[in-house]
Amino acid sequence: MRIKNILIITLTLLTSVAFSKTTPPQNSSQKTPSSPEPTTYPSKKSSKSFHSDKCLYPAYSAPARIDVQAAWNFIVSASFIYWQPEMVGIDLGYVQSNDLSTQAHSVVNFDSAYRPGFKVLLGTHYDYDNWNINARYTRYHAKEKDKNSKGDIIFHVFSDTVSITPLRSIWNPQIDYFDLEVGRPYYSGKHLVIKPYASVKGGWSKQKFRLNAQVSNEHQEASFRTDSWFVGPRGALDINWLLTHDFRIFLNSSVSLMYQKFKTKDRFISRFYNSLTFTTKFNAKSIQLTPAIDVNPGLGWSSYFDHNNWHIDLYAAYNFVYFFNQNEFLSVDTRGDFMLHGFEGSLKFNF
Repeated sequence: MRIKNILIITLTLLTSVAFSKTTPPQNSSQKTPSSPEPTTYPSKKSSKSFHSDKCLYPAYSAPARIDVQAAWNFIVSASFIYWQPEMVGIDLGYVQSNDLSTQAHSVVNFDSAYRPGFKVLLGTHYDYDNWNINARYTRYHAKEKDKNSKGDIIFHVFSDTVSITPLRSIWNPQIDYFDLEVGRPYYSGKHLVIKPYASVKGGWSKQKFRLNAQVSNEHQEASFRTDSWFVGPRGALDINWLLTHDFRIFLNSSVSLMYQKFKTKDRFISRFYNSLTFTTKFNAKSIQLTPAIDVNPGLGWSSYFDHNNWHIDLYAAYNFVYFFNQNEFLSVDTRGDFMLHGFEGSLKFNF
């Protein structure tokens, strides 16, 4: 009990000391100094909320859009393309060697040339988070001709054993497609601009492959035609390294996966010297998922003019376009990829 009483007394004294106001002793002649006036400071302006669209975040990627003074915010572009088409599975056959010890069999390839085409683009910029929307249309139509000039060849379309002389062929690849893009360009460094964007790719293609040959005193013709349309998602990434004097080097790339539907028509005609004609036809339909790859390295130059009311962009690139599994000419036993590559020169205006 004694210890308990001592603890209670000690706790009471400590509490009274902690909460009591101690007043220093004063002499009657000593005046209490008046408390100084509080110092006033200029009030700071309230900072904008981090939820505001106009607030600059410390880790926010600075927008790299083309910001002209005019109010239209339109983008117009036209490109000239000069591409060479290639497709797996349209070789003209092979030439047999008479002596394999000195010379092997050789394949006669179908030779194609560069042909012109064009691209057009219409786009706009949005002030909301500096988003960019583009719609691009690409058109490429070509007509390729080739003739066997390496002697007698064997082509399995007509015969697996009989040599053919001569053999003429015509290939008409036609492709039209569009890209709808939504993206936001931003600075990833003082001299590095990156633009990732989501896209939709779609279009249609037509291909014709015609052959004329003389086989065992018979005139034979083979005609193949495929018509298709395709559509699917596309992901893309544009990378620009800024150089001096408004020049830049860039690498634009994209990957697509599209739903594609084919219609194939094959026809074979044999004309004999006694005026008899024998015709065989095959029709087929098929559906597939088609991957596509597009890679475009190049060099560009751009600048503002007319007091920043306009912006011009010139660039030259080399295009690599790859569509998988496009050769449906024989409808059942042939698969081949379709490739396009060549020069692109473009002129773009922002206003």
